[in-house]
Amino acid sequence: SAGGLTDASRRVLSKHTVSNADAAVTATTAETDLASVTISANVLSTTGGLRVTAAGTVTGSAGTKRVRLYFGATAIGDTTAVSGTADWYFKAEIFNTATNAQRCLIQWSDPVNATNHNKDYITAAIDTTANVTLKATGTLGNSADTITQTMWLVEAIL
Repeated sequence: SAGGLTDASRRVLSKHTVSNADAAVTATTAETDLASVTISANVLSTTGGLRVTAAGTVTGSAGTKRVRLYFGATAIGDTTAVSGTADWYFKAEIFNTATNAQRCLIQWSDPVNATNHNKDYITAAIDTTANVTLKATGTLGNSADTITQTMWLVEAIL
């Protein structure tokens, strides 16, 4: 065994998707995808997981900004609609406890203040025997402002 782990207890960590290309929401107040990836059916099995990192910036002070992280149709992270011009990030770990049940730990900062750090632990009931969309979205309170996603990393823990 390596590192005290037996072959049966080792987890494989693989990069699922990564993007350092900027994706911006501007000139609209509609919720808009910043980045997304489809997790193929059955990839996570009954005990697999995902590690997600998303980060970016906001500009403008005309209105509120809101960034959300979705696993399937469930918003697992939400900065809420806040004013400010600070950078933002999400870090999330999502683990199956069954093919239709997850435990999620989410950490984030919001656009009010770069030192405003939050965390939440939630459960979800997403069927991972079907394709699941993981995405980050942005919503502006005023279309003159901008939310930009500058980092997107999804790692599969199998």
